[in-house]
Order: sequence, then structure tokens, then C-alpha cells
Amino acid sequence: MTTADDRPLDVVADLTVEVGDATVSVQGYGDLVVVSAPTFAAARTLAATPDTVVDRLTAADVTVDLRVRGRSVARAGPGHTSGPLSRALGVDPARVSPGGLLLAALSRR
Repeated sequence: MTTADDRPLDVVADLTVEVGDATVSVQGYGDLVVVSAPTFAAARTLAATPDTVVDRLTAADVTVDLRVRGRSVARAGPGHTSGPLSRALGVDPARVSPGGLLLAALSRR
């Protein structure tokens, strides 16, 4: 079992980042970072950026949870394996949640 002392990085944060014309929230809870985007377009922009913070965080054994409209649509990090949908969407090594994608698409939030 990994403890806080064993991990190379603990993230404690409460940030907002401008991605195009959208405001993205980034909150860190130790070994979990939640990135909340208001739209799929903002989430795609984040995922398409080469050598992203997400890549660096997952390399440091931190789990990144990507949310769109409050719904978890993808996770990357230790213990999360990608599948065919992740590879088809070009977001490997993140694991995509089909249910989360559907709920976010249907949400009017």
C-alpha cells in the first residue's frame, strides 16, 4: 500500500485556468487532482496539448479525474487502464467513462 510519504508528489491546489474562452477549475486533494471543464471543447483542448500537466501528474503517481459539466468522463493515473474507447478518442492512457460522457452530454449545467 502506498502512503503519502511513499509518493513523489502530493497536490493541494485550488486553481482556475483559462482554456480558450472557458474557465477550467483544478483542485488537488493529495493524490487526486480534479480538473473540471465546462464544455467538451475545453476538455478536448486540454487533452490535445502535448506534454500536459496531466502527463506529469500521472507520471508522479497522482490520479487525474477529468470532469465535464460536473460528470467524471475520464481518469488517468495509477491503477487506471485505458481501453479501446480511450485509444479511439486519442486520450490513452486515460480511462474513458462512457456513462460519464453520456451524462455530461445530456447535462444542461
